[in-house]
Amino acid sequence: MKNNREVRVRFAPSPTGYLHIGSARTAFFNWLYAKKTGGKFILRIEDTDIARHQEDAINQILESLKWLGLEWDEGPGLETEGKFGPYRQSQRADIYKEFAQKLVHDKKAYLCFCSPEELEKERKIKLEEGKPFKYDRKCLKLSPDEIRYSLREGKSYAIRFLVPENEKIEFKDTVYGDIKVSSESIDDFIILRSNGLPTYNFSATIDDALMEITHIIRGEDHLSNTPKQILIYKALGFNIPFFTHLPMILGQDGQKLSKRHGSISIEKYIEEGFLREAILNYLALLGWAYDEKTTIFSIDEMIEKFELDSINKKPAKFDYDKLLWINGYYIRNLSDENLAELLKDKMKKYLESQKPSNLEESARELDQKIIKITPLVKERIKTLNEGIGLINPFFVKISYSNESINYFKNKNIDAPDILKRVYKALDELEEQKGERTEKFCAENIEKRLRQISEELNLNFRKVAEVIRIAIWNSPVSPPLFGTIEILGKKLTLKRIEDYLRIISQ
Repeated sequence: MKNNREVRVRFAPSPTGYLHIGSARTAFFNWLYAKKTGGKFILRIEDTDIARHQEDAINQILESLKWLGLEWDEGPGLETEGKFGPYRQSQRADIYKEFAQKLVHDKKAYLCFCSPEELEKERKIKLEEGKPFKYDRKCLKLSPDEIRYSLREGKSYAIRFLVPENEKIEFKDTVYGDIKVSSESIDDFIILRSNGLPTYNFSATIDDALMEITHIIRGEDHLSNTPKQILIYKALGFNIPFFTHLPMILGQDGQKLSKRHGSISIEKYIEEGFLREAILNYLALLGWAYDEKTTIFSIDEMIEKFELDSINKKPAKFDYDKLLWINGYYIRNLSDENLAELLKDKMKKYLESQKPSNLEESARELDQKIIKITPLVKERIKTLNEGIGLINPFFVKISYSNESINYFKNKNIDAPDILKRVYKALDELEEQKGERTEKFCAENIEKRLRQISEELNLNFRKVAEVIRIAIWNSPVSPPLFGTIEILGKKLTLKRIEDYLRIISQ
């Protein structure tokens, strides 16, 4: 391949489900390399697997890529798809048939009339003999008359690629180095099935060649496919691209990545309240490293520093806790205004989906209150959903758990007495009714509550714990004084009254 060609990379998902971490990383590394080199990022949908195909998954994949900011230069979903379309393999069947017939015409492929049942029988025999199965080229030996007869009889056939004998297939992979494979180890593989649909190796090779893909960046699981694809490139006189196979992603226990390791679809990460920048930052760390120290990268820094040569062939390990930490970092570095907007949007969606019937009156002031709440929760959350968990009690009536009701039963603390004192102290504070009155604000609330702690000669943490249980149904809450101010005098006193009534019963 000539090195002076414009870099063209592609992401080619199969629409069999949501976009998961492994596929998202592949898309991101392709996108990064295109940005790094000023090249083009192409999206192609490989939708010829009829048994597993999910039409809805196409839009889900497109939406996930858009959310990640991985906009493509050519492909489906664009106003002008590009000059190498269509970009869905299901719409390119005639192209594959044309090239398959060309290979047959050039005697580099042949018709195979063997049924799946016959092949399975042969495979079982070899298995019983302890030998590997390799197609015996029975149909390659058919005479022209035998082929014509089978065609006239309407016998179905597949097309097999004729693998050259005694040929060394050599290529250099960016990650795995020099690879050498003997053609003797490769079966005459099917390129076109009897239903007219291409196999993966054939369709991917034809598309990559016709779409002028210069660099193929994909998962390590495709490494074994590369020799077959190189044979097809050579047989059709196509340019052979550069190959980069990304290391596997495993769980922390070294096992295949799954949901139990925290690996879920990008759509689920969006639902859980992860930020785009955090997901991309973490994806970059799965197999690539700029140095041994740097963990946080902006998008621009990743584009600037990214090199294919820096990809490690050692399997990457997915660490959900690290992803959470990175997401928390990005949340803390948002401005209060931007975080408030994200939390508002999340809270409104939560209220729309849950439709709680026990909303507090303060829910009407959601926008204004979340602006005040945001600084209180910002340092305490790693996802937006954790934020919603902390914000929720400001707007939804609390229901005291048995644990909260019985929390002080066996503790050497007079919770009712403390709460009565707190009620009286807070009730004396006014809500901005004049310059001489003490306003109902965090500063004055703190002063009054600490006075109670001193009067009782009781550690303030114990006083605060009693108040939190009463107003929050939990011994843990956002910063207490700011929380009380935002709840407001009326709601705070009502919750203290309700809790007192329940524990007195």
